[in-house]
Amino acid sequence: MTPKAMAPSACFAVTMSLPSSSTRTGHNARVTAPPDRPVAGAPGAPPLFVPDEPFPPYRFVPGHAKHPFQPGGYAAGQRPAPPPYAPLERWRHSPAYLRGLDFFNRGWWWEAHESWESLWHVCEGKDPAQHELLKGLIQLAACALNRERGGDAGAARLLESACEALERARVLAGRDGLGGLHLPALEREARERLGAPAARVDGFFLRPR
Repeated sequence: MTPKAMAPSACFAVTMSLPSSSTRTGHNARVTAPPDRPVAGAPGAPPLFVPDEPFPPYRFVPGHAKHPFQPGGYAAGQRPAPPPYAPLERWRHSPAYLRGLDFFNRGWWWEAHESWESLWHVCEGKDPAQHELLKGLIQLAACALNRERGGDAGAARLLESACEALERARVLAGRDGLGGLHLPALEREARERLGAPAARVDGFFLRPR
């Protein structure tokens, strides 16, 4: 991915580097083609939070489609306006947050990253707890894509960084629940599903309440 897409600032560089087709990391070989992840969702996927908002024409996976912001991509030349800020007590009224949840729950992990990153920038210096929560979610999305593509070493680093961010968010908020998510439970499930080369990225859903 381009530096713009995956490194929102010098202090927060999320890596989605993926192994070449001839490389093995851990026990996974890089798959030759990304799995189909339909907008309708896998069995057990929660309903969309923003059902009237269409998904992009394709799910971006590095090496298998045009980068959306590069020439030939579906969003080439576009730079969406920053989303409105909303405190996470009102997470149901935060379109970018909800959009990221929808993308994540459909396995569109790069798109989830983009949606949450747009809000991450807005929260910087304004809402430390939400800023750390979004950082953790962004890195979970990056981790899931690395696992899917066989990038186990990068995924392991991202998982640790994500869990550290979630813990900082919990401490800053002074409570376990933030953005409708129970952060200790989310960290436990993330470690269970993404914490090994044979990770089960399928079926990992975010269900705020």
